[in-house]
Amino acid sequence: MSASSLYHLTKEDIPKAVECLKDAFKDDPLWKEVFKNDPDKDKALSGFFTCPLLYGIKFGKVYATSPKIEGAAVWVPEKYADMTMWRMLRCGALSYGAKMGKETMSNLSIVSKQLGSERKRLMKNKPYVYLTIIGVSSTAQGKGFGSKLMNTITEECSREGLHLYLETEKEENLPFYKKHGLTVLKDIVFEKINLPMWLMSRTT
Repeated sequence: MSASSLYHLTKEDIPKAVECLKDAFKDDPLWKEVFKNDPDKDKALSGFFTCPLLYGIKFGKVYATSPKIEGAAVWVPEKYADMTMWRMLRCGALSYGAKMGKETMSNLSIVSKQLGSERKRLMKNKPYVYLTIIGVSSTAQGKGFGSKLMNTITEECSREGLHLYLETEKEENLPFYKKHGLTVLKDIVFEKINLPMWLMSRTT
């Protein structure tokens, strides 16, 4: 399945895609904990999900299942896996960090620092694509939209001879990813936040 079977997201689609992702992750245990004390949780979550979309438009690929945006995914080549301050500034995402409270930013720093370190260690000397986010709105789940996105990504990786790397914070997501050829490299628990994440990859 090629990317032509998906809907290519533009900046104009971001508000709708953000709402899709907020709904998709509304029961996510990690993000619930990270954002639990934010003074304006809804605004903070909107800013949080806007960032990878803008980043992907600039440095990678951002697609939805259709113009209705039942689900969306962002993936980037390994050289852009680190969302540095300069890259965030270049793609227009940096200002969205201001929408998050101080405690939320501290929690996100813990998450991103630990994930970045683990990713670099686990994927050292392996050419890969980093699936930064994938989500399907709650009302559209179980209808094949997630697989539509994943099939496109995995087939692209196979064509280009690249590994696929991702993280998931819900153990119940593991069978879905394993169905698409990914295996668990490591499971971790975040410092202070005390919640797990599973680090996965698919070989070429």
